[in-house]
Amino acid sequence: MPIKPVLGVTMGDPAGVGPEVVLKALQSPPPGCRVIVLGDLAVLQETAARLASYLHPYQWQVGDALPTDARQIPVLALSQLAQTERIPGQPTRAGGEVSYRYVENGVRFTLDGALDGLVTAPISKAMWQAAGHAYPGHTELLAALTDTAEVRMMLDGSPPSFLGDRSEPVEGRGGKKPLRVILVTTHMPLAQVPGALSCERIAKTITVAATHLRRFYGLPQPSLAVAGLNPHAGEAGAFGDEEQRLIQPAVERARSAGCNVVGPLPADTVFVRAVRGEFDAVICQYHDQALIPLKLLSWEDGVNVTLGLPIIRTSPDHGTAFDIAGHNKASPNSMQAALRLAAEMTQRTRTAR
Repeated sequence: MPIKPVLGVTMGDPAGVGPEVVLKALQSPPPGCRVIVLGDLAVLQETAARLASYLHPYQWQVGDALPTDARQIPVLALSQLAQTERIPGQPTRAGGEVSYRYVENGVRFTLDGALDGLVTAPISKAMWQAAGHAYPGHTELLAALTDTAEVRMMLDGSPPSFLGDRSEPVEGRGGKKPLRVILVTTHMPLAQVPGALSCERIAKTITVAATHLRRFYGLPQPSLAVAGLNPHAGEAGAFGDEEQRLIQPAVERARSAGCNVVGPLPADTVFVRAVRGEFDAVICQYHDQALIPLKLLSWEDGVNVTLGLPIIRTSPDHGTAFDIAGHNKASPNSMQAALRLAAEMTQRTRTAR
């Protein structure tokens, strides 16, 4: 029998909903893979008791055999937080430090081949900074830890049922064509976006997206659309020149490199065309242009994927939700979707080899 791939799951901020959604998601783990949690054993054991879960987190050491009993959750204990540092809903600097450490070790183990992929639970950017780690988020840290110059953020989600069924067979959770959005720029003030765009950056985003979808999604020639920056994609220069000056040349450059891409297209219609099955992904110029339609359609099961890394990394598309941490209110849907997608990606790359 082939050995199942092993996914590492970082616990996230100990005061957030990360421990809860991890344990809830592992009650129905994705088939075809095994999971190790990188985190704090006491936090996970207390969370399991609070949830009245039948799962049993236990301390696991590198080199130990993985359990055959699905009720046992192996935990690589990378911290031993004091009682005052592991209270749900009360973030601390110590919690920020250990959540950083979980990611740092998870990346190292994945690069070394001990893990086949990494799924990261939510962290607090404020607590990271309080602990002295000045990264805007996971994406930037992952790029630094893997020495990767060009990474991009992709959000992957399935459209809800009100969009209707698709007659053609398509890949994706629930049997529907997922909406995928890839960001050219990420976390920056909106006023800075036009100056941050360049033909080179947009073209690189297109090629990184095409490469990722071919390798990890089994799409031999993914169909990509590029959204314009301005209303009506600039209306032939009437509402701005970025489309003519930057985006159109980038599309032509990517097309000459073999990408199946069109654009710039008006952002107020391109997402409708994508969820109706015309495009495999939409390249977006700024954060909210991508995340508003994605979260509107896939609030429960959106997945954050980092493109361009030498490792597989997915994450639920939500934050720490300190306000509901410890109250058994957090939905595990997004974490379950992140686990499934990471498992599918690892299995697809193994098949390709």
